[in-house]
Amino acid sequence: MPLLTINGCAHNYEECGSGPPLVYIAGTRFDSAADWVPYMREHAGGFRVILPDPRGMAGSAHISEVQPQDWVADLTGLLDALSITQVHLAAETFGTRIATRFAAEQPERVATLILNAVIAYSSPAADDQRRADMPEERRRALEHHHGADWQAVNEFYLAIHASPEFHAYFDLRKVAPNIAAPTLLLRGDIDDPVHPVGHAVELHTLIPRSWLAIYPNTAFNVLRNRPKEAWDLIRTFVAEHPPGR
Repeated sequence: MPLLTINGCAHNYEECGSGPPLVYIAGTRFDSAADWVPYMREHAGGFRVILPDPRGMAGSAHISEVQPQDWVADLTGLLDALSITQVHLAAETFGTRIATRFAAEQPERVATLILNAVIAYSSPAADDQRRADMPEERRRALEHHHGADWQAVNEFYLAIHASPEFHAYFDLRKVAPNIAAPTLLLRGDIDDPVHPVGHAVELHTLIPRSWLAIYPNTAFNVLRNRPKEAWDLIRTFVAEHPPGR
């Protein structure tokens, strides 16, 4: 559980493996970097995997407010602190919004972009689903990932998702045509309002040089639900897009 001070806030990240650096951002309220480490040790061989907790969540500093662009600036600070000039940048769900904005704003630092269950823009149906009452199991998950102040973290997460500035900055349709990195989009074909299948399809049409893999009879998170197939494809994709091409 290394901690770095980046842009005035404590940031937790986890690290495992060796090889070309691959940053993976989950960044959902039902997730944390630490929980991904055993999975990455098992499935992500051949990469030095770096797993940051975004500001405000899990092992990083818990705060009451943030500007959407702060998360992109924090990723820049993390790479600078680790002396990494270029990475394979991968993410899921909420993390895909941070990763795609970073790839659009700092193309020279992204060798490949890998988006698992991308959320391309905010929608009323998804925001309503996030605000719905949670079963006890989900509440316990929040406490597991964020600690005793999980309720404050949850309110922080919901508030930023309700922000018009968040909606505007993280509308990935605006920046998708400018993505220079080779991009792989992964998605299961089982639809749901928070992670619509159509978002992956829409970004595939907008991002140059993108690949789209939709897995049948599979829920949104392909890395969790089809790990061997997903990592086989990721390795093929990375091998076919070496830096400089």
